[in-house]
This record gives sequence, structure tokens and C-alpha cells, in this order.
Amino acid sequence: MQTLDSVPPAPEAPETQEDRRQHPRYERDFTVTLNNFQLDGYDISQGGISFVTDTSVKEFQIGRLFSNVQVSSLKTEPYKIEALVISSYRRRHDRHYYGARLVNLSEPAQTLHDALIQGGAGLNALLEDTCGAEKSGISPHLESRLITALELLKRVYVYHLPPELLAVKEELYRPNPNLSQIESLIRKSPETLAEFIKIAKDAYPKKSIDQLMKVRTILNLIGLDNVFELFSSAILVRQHNNSPLENAIMKHGMNAGLAAAELSDSIDGISRSEAYLAGLLQNIGAVFLSKIDPIAYKPIFLKSLSKPYTARQQELDMFDTSHSEAGVIIAKNWDMIPEIYKGILLHHSRHITPQIRQTHNKICNMALLMMLSDFVACSAMGQNYVSDELKQSRDYALSHLDISQEHVRAAYTMVITTGYKVTDIAGL
Repeated sequence: MQTLDSVPPAPEAPETQEDRRQHPRYERDFTVTLNNFQLDGYDISQGGISFVTDTSVKEFQIGRLFSNVQVSSLKTEPYKIEALVISSYRRRHDRHYYGARLVNLSEPAQTLHDALIQGGAGLNALLEDTCGAEKSGISPHLESRLITALELLKRVYVYHLPPELLAVKEELYRPNPNLSQIESLIRKSPETLAEFIKIAKDAYPKKSIDQLMKVRTILNLIGLDNVFELFSSAILVRQHNNSPLENAIMKHGMNAGLAAAELSDSIDGISRSEAYLAGLLQNIGAVFLSKIDPIAYKPIFLKSLSKPYTARQQELDMFDTSHSEAGVIIAKNWDMIPEIYKGILLHHSRHITPQIRQTHNKICNMALLMMLSDFVACSAMGQNYVSDELKQSRDYALSHLDISQEHVRAAYTMVITTGYKVTDIAGL
């Protein structure tokens, strides 16, 4: 038995496209009682909760604080949120979606809240689903780091997946997706639409996509199977732009996404849209660690642009966990595909053996693609960023992937010509 920082579980038999669409991955089953209104639960995370009503409730104004809010579910005992504040509102298909940020939650209620997030099984389910069902395959250090990451993420607000993204997912999983409905959802926010078109253009440069092109034309060009990943990328870029440091981390992720999309042409089984999202999300844990202590985290992020292993050790010294563990929790909570969130956990690992590749090939390829795309994104910032550590990361990825130097140079050129510049990322 291999003992690694992360050993993914054995893959399940693939579902058919029809089966997949009949069983959306995103399902919640809880109710929220607030001000004598009993509401259907919609989303839940470490820092927030959302719910949906058939009619608008004038009392639910953004910024208003509510106390003694009860949450009920068949998966856990009922519990009370001592205080929450309404933080968002959206309307879709004559239904009203409210998001709320948790302000105060007692320790017993927090335990039940965490259990509901994880489907009633808590940390053990996360460990088993992410690292392998047999305890002998899980590093005790990894288990400790995941526990710490879960605790740290309770201190910050982990954004909900917005209703329009979930609606796109639900529509895509139908046996006969409605293109008009998908187009309408993507066009709902002009800012997100502009980002979606930009990312589609970057991820598929040979499709000749431009900002004046109709959404329907873009959907036909890239194919419905690639829509969710690109729309997710557009929304995540828009949501995580709250500070110069967050902005820099996301811009570096977008450059890595550009590189990953270009490199993915050499890897069987990974689409350009999956690759872009993976490149973008590899450092999503860094975004949330930066929220905990922005001043202390800034030099760690800057160090990661040239010395990824040294920077990760600095994270471990400061937080007793790293952006890899935080990232896998966030991406799993957002219901990303297992190959992406497990790839995040592995993307700084140097223990990917042939035995693991044999049973978890796509997960390993995704992690190695993240590793290589990070090298490309960092090296495109200038030769002074190409340290021995960064070269070791590149060489390790290339030793496991069948990617030519020509393809690496093509990805480098793509980032240099299309991506963000060093001053956008390191000029904090």
C-alpha cells in the first residue's frame, strides 16, 4: 500500500450522459425557518446559507440581521443559527433566491452545520472521498491539514454558487438541454457575459471567437459539454476580485488556465475547458488563506511565483495547512468534478507513482497539468522567476506527461501574448 499525501479513491464506473443528466450532482434537502417563514434551503457552506421562496419577502433586505434562525434536515438534528445577515438577492423564473452570511453559530450548532455541508458524514466522508476509503492509505499529516483547513475556512465567507450557474448546470443535465434557456442565463449579467466570452476566446483561440459574437454561436462552437466549466470560470473570476491580493492571485490563475488549455491538447481525456478551470482553481485555496491574514500572506504568494515548494512550506509554518488542502475543500464544496478537486490536492505532490497512475490516471494528469501550467505562467513573468524549484516542478510534470517542448513553448507564447503581465500580478 502506497502511503502518500493524497491517495484518491478507486474510480467508479462512468455514467452514461443520459444517466448523468437525470441525476444532477447538486442537490440540497433542508429548510430554513426565519421570522416565521419556512423556506426551502438552496445552498450551504462553512460561512453562509441560502434559501428560495416563491414570493418576494420585503423583510429580507440586504444587510438586515436576523436571530434564532432554525435549520431542519433529515440528515441532521435541527439546529439554530444565532445570527445571520442577508447578503445577496437574485430572482430567476419567478423564484426569489436569498443568500445570508453567518454571524454567530454556537459550537454544538456548528457541528451539525458542518455535518449538513458534508451530507451528514462530516470529515470522515471528506477524507474517504478525497483520499481513499482505507485509512492506511491516508497520511496522518494530510488528515491533520484537512482538519485545520476546515476550521480555518469557518473564519471566512466561502461564496455560494450563484443561482444562474446552478440553473445552467441543471439545464445541461437534462436529456434535451434548452439552448435558449442556457443562453438567457449566461447573458443575465453583462459583466459575467463579457468575462465568459473572453475566457471562451482564450481557451479556444482557434475558434475565432470575438466579443461581438452571439452567445448561441459561441455555444455551438465550443459544444455544450464545455459550457459549465467556462461559465464557472467566468463567475469565479467575477466573484474573487475584492482586493489587490485576491485580484493578483486570480490573474495568475487565469494565466495558468490559458497555459493549461493549450497544454491539454497533448493529454487524452481532458478538454480545454476542463483544463482552463483546473488551471484557474489550482490556487483558489490561496485566495481564501489570503482573506485570513492578507498582510502576512502577500509575501507567501509572491514567493510562490518562483519558489512553489518554499512558499507551501511557509503556508504550513503559518497555518498548519496549505492552499492545496483549503482548495480541495472549497472546490468539492462547490461541486467541481472529482478530477479537478483531487487534482488540486495533488498539484504540488512529487509522489505520483506508476501504481497510482494506473488506477487514477485522469486525476494524476490533471494534477500534473496544473503543475506544468503553473510553471508556464510563472516563467512568462520573466527569467528572474525561473528558479531551480520552478524547474524541478516543470521537470517532474514533464517526466510523467507526454508533452513536447514545442507544446510547452506554444503555451508560453499564449500566456506572453494573451495573458496578464508581471505588473498585473506581482506589482502589489
